[in-house]
Amino acid sequence: MNQLNFTQLVSLMLAESRGAWKRMFFFILCIAVGVGAVMTVKSFSNMVQETIQGQSKGLLAADIVIKGSWEQGENDITYQKKILPLGTQFLFLKELHGMAQFKNPDSPEKSGSLITELKSIPLVGAQYPFYGEFKSDPNQPLQELLSGNGAVVEPSFLIKTGLNLNDEFSLGKTKLKITGIVLSEPDRISRAFSIGPRLFISRASLDKADLIQPGSRIKHRTLIKLPNTIELEKALALLEQGLPDETISIRTYKDVQSSLSSSIDRMGQYLGALGVIALLMGGIGVAMIVRTFMAQKLDTLAIMNCLGASSRTLFKVYLLQSLLMGLAGSLLGVALGFFLTYLLPAKMEGLINYQLEPIFYWVPSIQSLLLGVATTLLFCLWPLLRAVRTRPLRLFRRNFEEEELTSGSRKDRWLAGLTVSIGLAAMICWQAGSLKRGLVFLAALGISIAVFMLASVLLLKLLKTLPQSGSLARKYGISNLKRPNNQAVSIITCLGMGIMLILTVRLVQMDTLAMLNKNTEMKPPNYFFIDIQKDQKETFSKVLDQIAPEAERSLTPLVRSRLYSIDDQLIANWKYKDKQREEWFINREFAMTYMAGSPPKDNKIIEGQWWDEERAKNAEVSLEQDAAKRLNAKIGSQLTIEIQGIPVSAKVTSIRSVNWRNMRTNFYMIFSPGALADAPLTYVATVHVPDEKELQLQHAVVKALPNITALSTRDIVNTIESTVSKLKTLVDFMSGFAIAAGLFILSGSIASTKYRRLRESAVLKILGAKRKMVASILGFEYAALGTIAALVGILLAQGFSWAIMKYMIKSAWHWQPEILAWAFCFGVLLTVITGILSSLDVINDKPLKTIRETAS
Repeated sequence: MNQLNFTQLVSLMLAESRGAWKRMFFFILCIAVGVGAVMTVKSFSNMVQETIQGQSKGLLAADIVIKGSWEQGENDITYQKKILPLGTQFLFLKELHGMAQFKNPDSPEKSGSLITELKSIPLVGAQYPFYGEFKSDPNQPLQELLSGNGAVVEPSFLIKTGLNLNDEFSLGKTKLKITGIVLSEPDRISRAFSIGPRLFISRASLDKADLIQPGSRIKHRTLIKLPNTIELEKALALLEQGLPDETISIRTYKDVQSSLSSSIDRMGQYLGALGVIALLMGGIGVAMIVRTFMAQKLDTLAIMNCLGASSRTLFKVYLLQSLLMGLAGSLLGVALGFFLTYLLPAKMEGLINYQLEPIFYWVPSIQSLLLGVATTLLFCLWPLLRAVRTRPLRLFRRNFEEEELTSGSRKDRWLAGLTVSIGLAAMICWQAGSLKRGLVFLAALGISIAVFMLASVLLLKLLKTLPQSGSLARKYGISNLKRPNNQAVSIITCLGMGIMLILTVRLVQMDTLAMLNKNTEMKPPNYFFIDIQKDQKETFSKVLDQIAPEAERSLTPLVRSRLYSIDDQLIANWKYKDKQREEWFINREFAMTYMAGSPPKDNKIIEGQWWDEERAKNAEVSLEQDAAKRLNAKIGSQLTIEIQGIPVSAKVTSIRSVNWRNMRTNFYMIFSPGALADAPLTYVATVHVPDEKELQLQHAVVKALPNITALSTRDIVNTIESTVSKLKTLVDFMSGFAIAAGLFILSGSIASTKYRRLRESAVLKILGAKRKMVASILGFEYAALGTIAALVGILLAQGFSWAIMKYMIKSAWHWQPEILAWAFCFGVLLTVITGILSSLDVINDKPLKTIRETAS
């Protein structure tokens, strides 16, 4: 038998598989769940990546885009047209927010005003877009639809206003007619953080509306289409060389594609980590099932040893059996993962603005298949090595009450542990795509599992020390947790991990939304009114007094500028420590203010002194602490900013900490009146009015001052809440795999100990126990497992959510008893239902049938 060929090994393996299909079924499901999770993430990432690559230039609607907060000057435009070859096309767009006013004759209560995202398109010259496809209803060229004061609007605009095609509405000082509905636009990747529906209008209509005033917030975009006579990289280099303004952004379609790919990779790595957790939980289930299965085969192994089978031969037989089951589970998981990719696009709706078409990808499927087989090999290796070392002497000296594998020598245990650890590290690093990330993930996962197992062991020991219950069912149910090979710790760990993952995400979401929407102590404003001109202050105040004279308000001057130098170090020659992270801040446009009196609410002076009435006449500036750190500024530093080309200097006299989450106007830089009193400025107002007066105030202000934009705090919070909810749904979807793995492990554990449970239930029934009693005993056992899993999972989720809120989001953590109660009930109920359903034959079988079957 030592020289068995492959065919004989397969025959012996098939013979050993007879009557074990139930255990094999759970073995296969444990692997299928984990592989399905990995396959889903990998396929979905590939699907999004291919969609982006297919759109390519349509991501920008151009080869190159130049973005800035100021319109390009004639010299810059002339330079671009001069250095780029003949045939280069240019398209100049403006994007801003504006308030649309409308009257609905059919529904007067819907008449009023609505914030919109405006995108102005020139009617002459190059046609928008250069690349990609703009779809509208009716299907006509965009420039035709926009001619004659036409407007093309998103469907949500019609829903919110109650208007229809060919209806009119007002925008600033002009009236527009709805001539089309936007179905899709190429250069809008996501709608996740959009506030207000999108409106396309012509440049001429925007000029007539007279919305743009000094200091207005506008995004200027120059779209450039290159001819085939110049390479993209060369054109980019020429533009960067001749356009030294660091505040503008020059990007190619390749940059956007690369940036999006990186974002998708990061999301894929995070979701993939959840998939790997589910796969490893499935591996634990495999180890448990193989261990129990081999423990029941010890007599068979001893007999085969007597017949001359070596340990190596037996190892090959059962390893082949395990690998075939792992392969079957992996194939099932690949199919499951491919099917689930049809569900994910719906969960991404609103996050990605492209149509995702699921297709079968060979590379992710092969990778997932290999991961599943590798996990099977790693987790079944040690139980098999222990089992095949069973000696023939067992037939004469074994303990009939215990079915246990040999423990192996210390050397064997260390060798097996090292093999499994190296294998897991290699597998996880391959999945993570980075040795560092893989090892960090493995360490975090190992610590989490160790904490779960330790907490489970302690709670189980505590449970055993409690006084015996008077209830017979409860007494026997709890006693079942003490039986040999009960696998309670592994079951608790797997179920608890799934509960912990989902609950952590939910708690962080609740705390984040509470931070945005429920901070009643601060009384956040209902509205931000922006672009208020100097000569409009009085009119704005009068309107506010007419509608809500009791309203809490603030009117803050706003100056837009760029950094010029700090302590004589020019920003143009700034020395970066980490350019990728620092450049955006150093070269950004800053909105700043000046004020007399005390510092604003939620601003605390942590260094230096705020100016008094006398010093307010001097040129002084107060810096927010993060800005001071980024600029290497300290008390006494000389800061120079540039306002419309004019340098303005001030001395740093204080550094502040700012609560940026108070939903009020906050600033990196606050100047004394003596520094900016004569600077060109606009005003931003924050207003807190009763909820019932919100829309009335908005409509009145927009009617009196059409150029003003009203940003509703409620709209901002709803937008963020919607996006956070979509992301939570994705994470919950993936975390569900971990819970599913835990439930299959529970079912597999029950199936593995089925014969022992059948004998016990038969004895109880012979002694007079009814089916209800047997079901109650099992119910108490599973309830205990679910209770411990839920408790440990909830405790760890509390700790993780607290750490995330304190150290990552840096906001208040809240006690959420309702969510915790639901999570606890969910965990316990799910465990009990799964356990009872998996034990129906234990409950229903007749005692005589059970005794005959287990005795044979």
